Amino acid sequence: MDNETKIAEFERGPGQRIVIRRTQFKGKEYLDIRQFFQGDDEQWLPTKKGVSIPWELRQQLLHALEDAEKAES
Repeated sequence: MDNETKIAEFERGPGQRIVIRRTQFKGKEYLDIRQFFQGDDEQWLPTKKGVSIPWELRQQLLHALEDAEKAES
């Protein structure tokens, strides 16, 4: 990735976490939600398990998550 800013992260389980980042690749910005694992050297490394959403669609994702929360009630 050319450039990234970490937005949030939370534990998923032992040696695993979910990281939300604002990334840039080939001049386009993305909201990246990805699973990371802790390597043998204790460094956190990204996996292929995740999704990158064009940055301009992040509000649509937020609304969908809000709708999911309402549907749970």
